Amino acid sequence: MRIAIISDIHGNIVALNAVLEDLSKQDNIDQLVIAGDLCLNGPYPKEVLATLQNLHCPVIQGNVDTDVVIQSSKKGPKKQSVIAWTREQIGPAGIDYLAALPFSHLVSNPNGTDLLVVHANPLNQEEAIFPTTPDSKIEHLCRKLPPTIGALAFGHYHVAYKRRWQHLLLVDAGSCGLPRDEDPRASYAIVNWQDNIWQAEHRRVKYDVKAVVKQLKQSGIPNVDKRIKVLTEAKY
Repeated sequence: MRIAIISDIHGNIVALNAVLEDLSKQDNIDQLVIAGDLCLNGPYPKEVLATLQNLHCPVIQGNVDTDVVIQSSKKGPKKQSVIAWTREQIGPAGIDYLAALPFSHLVSNPNGTDLLVVHANPLNQEEAIFPTTPDSKIEHLCRKLPPTIGALAFGHYHVAYKRRWQHLLLVDAGSCGLPRDEDPRASYAIVNWQDNIWQAEHRRVKYDVKAVVKQLKQSGIPNVDKRIKVLTEAKY
């Protein structure tokens, strides 16, 4: 069983298309799951949603997907302006689509333990699981998971990594559209059940970042300089 996980696309249709092309060349992919943060902060939010809907695969809700739906007044004015622009681009149908997305997706494994896909962690959409997160914190976030789950895949942190904690394989798929690990290539993960254990590999896909910079400049998105800086520097 081989499950592909794409997360944190953030309206970057060029990166998404590059990842989907790379994925099409991989052998024996049983399922694709999209782990949230679909359209905010990128130049083509509507096109990303259309592409994902045409894939007919499980898609879960990320924290910025919730932000786009709720339009919370607690967000700063710059964030609110980008949210408002994104809502205008995707329209009521896009907003309704984001609102209806589930919190998680369970991949049942008839040959062993299951795989749970969330955006950030099993409890909420906001708290990242870092490579250095203490065991005590992971215990807090994961203690309610049933023992039938052997792997947890997520995004949110925009940094691709994997680690084992007790019986769980933890896999951050990284970010398709806005990597933050100083590698501008798009990232996704393939989680596979092999030799009676969950394993994972990360794939990095080169795409035309300069084309996305041009798209950002032409899109009318607010705070475009910040968006370009994050995209091109690929770091926190």
